[in-house]
Amino acid sequence: MNTFVFKSFAFAGLILGGCAPQTYRPATLPLYMQGSGLAAIHPVVAEANPAPTSPVKTPSQPQEFTLNQAVQRVLQADPRISAAFENINQAQADLLTAGLLPNPQVNTDIQLLPLTQTFTVTRQGGPPQFDFNVAMPIDWFLFGKRAAAMVSGEQGVDVAEADFANTVRLRIAAAISAFYDVLEMQAMLELAHENQDNLARMENIIRNRVAFGGVGTIETDRIRLSIFSGRRDVHARELELAAALNRFRALLGIADAVPVNVKGSLEVKSLVKPINTETAFKWAEANRPDLASLRKQLDKANADIKLAESQAYPNVTPMVGYTRQFQEQAIGFPDANSWMAGMNVSVPIFDRNQGNIGKAKSVYSQTQLNLQAQLVDLRAEIDQAVQTFTSAYQFLSNDDPGQLDAAKNVRDKITQAYELGGKTLIEVLDAQRTYLETYRVHISGRSSYWHSLYQLNAAMGKQILQ
Repeated sequence: MNTFVFKSFAFAGLILGGCAPQTYRPATLPLYMQGSGLAAIHPVVAEANPAPTSPVKTPSQPQEFTLNQAVQRVLQADPRISAAFENINQAQADLLTAGLLPNPQVNTDIQLLPLTQTFTVTRQGGPPQFDFNVAMPIDWFLFGKRAAAMVSGEQGVDVAEADFANTVRLRIAAAISAFYDVLEMQAMLELAHENQDNLARMENIIRNRVAFGGVGTIETDRIRLSIFSGRRDVHARELELAAALNRFRALLGIADAVPVNVKGSLEVKSLVKPINTETAFKWAEANRPDLASLRKQLDKANADIKLAESQAYPNVTPMVGYTRQFQEQAIGFPDANSWMAGMNVSVPIFDRNQGNIGKAKSVYSQTQLNLQAQLVDLRAEIDQAVQTFTSAYQFLSNDDPGQLDAAKNVRDKITQAYELGGKTLIEVLDAQRTYLETYRVHISGRSSYWHSLYQLNAAMGKQILQ
């Protein structure tokens, strides 16, 4: 089995590692994002790492996708993946903001100017003076406010990365499911056409027998009813195929009217043995990006508590200034230059950031509960995925490979016997229905196998079964 599909998760590692700001290196990426052998194919880095491109197609020429090509197209063109990537950019912007130093404050004024008459030695006033002060907050350094904000911002980037990886996981899984839905509907439509052709041949046989007086015209009416039923089945299968193709088109981000086809097969060359629930659950705990996101959210919530606590410390702003006093005209003394130093300190008596500290602690508790709930849901999801895949595996393992050929042989022999007058029309139609149902089970069984295999891999967050 080609491992391209779920190794595509690794492309996120290339994107995320290349987009982090220089002042921050993300923590070690989870297993599902490590070890990429693929080129980055997200539009953000497409220029630096160009993906293989297909020949340009005219609007009337259908686009055909293999499974690997479909997954690649999803990663390139799915707007939901691109939208999720913007959350990383936003988190990095928050981190950049958290690391910026506060701006210095400049204050200038001129005061003690004469209002109604000019100051002189005999009419003294003022003297007028010009002040220029520069202040710079230092509490961000003294009490670690900036460092706490940067830690929180770093954790926010990690959360955004994990959420992005989870979006990639879900969209890839949805694309794979849609791909096999199309294959299944195509096979069902081909079977419906085959059934229609068999009924048409049967109608010709009946007409010949009626012409020679072998059977009555009632059998002509019976076969026509079956043909009408077969036409309805063809129409229903066409609608199902159209719906599957539309879902597939939407996942691939194709908004125009270009026809879309898939290229693949439902046949299973070799069966993959199932694994037990506990093993699958351990893999999921280690690889699921939504769990990684919740764990990172815990780290961020803890960092937010420390940030809120640091904000309770006072604001400290030292300042220095220059003053020019214009004394000569106002009081008869030479003009003078002087300087000043001071400090503004807030006194946290009433507001000690109690509300934000309490809120941050509540968010931490809430995230812990969400993680516990997600683990409970994950076990149920894994158990269901394992059982579904095991059932599909057992069905194919116990399936008689010759069953379909046997049903076809029975149908053909009874048809030949009917043509010679040895069987009734009811027996022919019953053999045809048996063949039809056997073939449908054959198609559904293989489709269920592929669906459940990839769904289990998606539930574990990594292609374990291959």
